[in-house]
Amino acid sequence: MGLMLAVSVNADEASAMTWVLMGDVVILLGVAALMGMICERIGLSSIVGAMLAGVLVGPGALNFVGEGDALAAIGTVAEVGVALLLFTIGLEITRSKLKAFGASAALAGILQILITGAVCAGVSMLLGLGLKSGIAIGAIVSLSSTAAVAGLLADRGETESPHGRLSLGILITQDVALVPLVLLVTFMGSSTEGQSVAEALEQVAWALVVVVAAVLIAGLWVLPHLFKRGNTSGNHDLPVVMAVVAGLLAAFFCQQVGLSPALGAFLTGLALADSPFARQIRSDVAVLKAVFLTLFFASIGTLADPGWIAQDSHLWLVLGVALALIVGKALLAATAALLSGATLAAAIGAGLVVAEIGEFSFVLGAVGRDAGLLDKATFQVLTSASLFTLLAVPVLMWAARPTGEAVARWCGREGKTVEAHGTQRSGHVVIVGGGPSGRMALQVLIEHGYEAVVVDMNPRTADILRRMELGAVVGDATRRDLLHEVSLLDSAAVLVTLPDPVSAVRVIENVRSFAADVPIIARGRYNRHSGLLLKAGADVVVNEEDRVGDVLGQEVVNRLGVRPLF
Repeated sequence: MGLMLAVSVNADEASAMTWVLMGDVVILLGVAALMGMICERIGLSSIVGAMLAGVLVGPGALNFVGEGDALAAIGTVAEVGVALLLFTIGLEITRSKLKAFGASAALAGILQILITGAVCAGVSMLLGLGLKSGIAIGAIVSLSSTAAVAGLLADRGETESPHGRLSLGILITQDVALVPLVLLVTFMGSSTEGQSVAEALEQVAWALVVVVAAVLIAGLWVLPHLFKRGNTSGNHDLPVVMAVVAGLLAAFFCQQVGLSPALGAFLTGLALADSPFARQIRSDVAVLKAVFLTLFFASIGTLADPGWIAQDSHLWLVLGVALALIVGKALLAATAALLSGATLAAAIGAGLVVAEIGEFSFVLGAVGRDAGLLDKATFQVLTSASLFTLLAVPVLMWAARPTGEAVARWCGREGKTVEAHGTQRSGHVVIVGGGPSGRMALQVLIEHGYEAVVVDMNPRTADILRRMELGAVVGDATRRDLLHEVSLLDSAAVLVTLPDPVSAVRVIENVRSFAADVPIIARGRYNRHSGLLLKAGADVVVNEEDRVGDVLGQEVVNRLGVRPLF
């Protein structure tokens, strides 16, 4: 009887704890959703809103959540959001996407992580911290916010701009590097005092090899077979369920063997990225991921202590650290981009875009704190400063392009002009942008007997065209001296093929102010940009969405045959 009573009491306590946890989760999600909507209305990321919600209702402010062990339990549940985010990031990183960003962007990302980590580690050691703590801080500072930056780049129409593509390449490299960095920090914390960092790195490498082999074997051979079997049953939800189960199972396996749970989830997504089910999996997991991620960012906000920040001169310390992180990281990232071959304007712009401290830095910070590499005060300063850097993301995005262009003009580094032939032309077509669209248009013009010269910022594009004995200029088409170089006043027409609408508008305005009567034909990536291009001075805008719809409809008619109207 006594045993049954004890079991009943324990069950009641467990049930009460569960409902306390449920209440805290509901409060966090509700306030995070509200704050996210407010932040998006004023131009900030919803991630910032979720973090501010955690600060507001957490133990440091209103103390609506975080009683007893509930906060730790929320953090554990929120880690599922990290695993799901890394799972979907892995699904996004297909082989074609890696090739599209190019080796230069990947090199910029690798150099940015190494340079930023090394400098931060050195500064930390000068401030009296140990080597392992310095490396942990360097790893934390080196990461930026993929979620915040990617969304704002898309909203601003800058994903195809030079600094936008470079920024996304750096962010993808950081996402790939997250798991090794988490493993590095974990092993440094678990290593003995006499164990060197090199030995810790060796352990990380061996652990990574074993886990990569196990998960990729399952992801490349076992899961595709199961997907096919599940799909033939007629239930299209089964492959998605199996994929999520596989990702979470891999996360659980990694956690059981002492590795980061995010590792297994990421590798599972990476293995499935080129499968035919990847798009469906990403779509169906999106809502679940959003819920858990909102909880995760809100739980990060609960780590901040507004009372501590308000004490003495802590606020000025945090603001000073945040400003130093933004300026220092922007300069280091720009240096890494320049070393990888980027133009000065793109490097400065990308440096500002990735100057914030990312959401995964909090994951590394928590790992470093739990591993004993960061004391409470250091962790509090980093966490608080990181929140301020995330608040600055919209301002950094707004300043990225004009700052990069202004610095390039001031330094006289707007791009060299390299002609394949003489500069004296007449009756030719100037093509701005040497990408696939520009090269295809060039081919059509040549077939019809027109001479053309291509203006592009990428030296490799000009090299390819020069080897074909075609006219090519490396430079910025918003420069008036470059327009002289390509004899714009004597040209028959200007074709602007740039996919980035902001860059296209600037080029069109510059061309129109330089040559008022030259016809301008512009590429419109999306219909919503047509008005901007026409207002800037384009005579004709070719909208991709309309043309694709025409071609698709015509292909259907060609396949099915023409039916009589009556």
